[in-house]
Amino acid sequence: MLNKITHNLTILAAKKILNTNNAQNLSTAKRLVSIIAGAYIFQRGIKCFYKHPVIGIQEAFLGGFLMYDAVKSIKDTYPIKPTDPAEVRRNQIQGNDPNSPVPAFV
Repeated sequence: MLNKITHNLTILAAKKILNTNNAQNLSTAKRLVSIIAGAYIFQRGIKCFYKHPVIGIQEAFLGGFLMYDAVKSIKDTYPIKPTDPAEVRRNQIQGNDPNSPVPAFV
């Protein structure tokens, strides 16, 4: 009985995390919670895989997705550095933001 309640609470918490607004970047605290919850749900899915294969696969997939989404959003927050040498030089001379298509100083 307790196992089923904790399982339902875990799934409910994961649904709340997944239903966040994807248009905005997650804050650092939400990323950390997503990584911790994802790791916990993933290890629960691996543990109960032999007793309940369907639930185990679902939990492992959900935990993996939570961790992947958090790590991907962390990676997306870093600025993209220009690879073209002309862009690098222009940004060094003018002090432009590398992500801005319009130069600040012309």
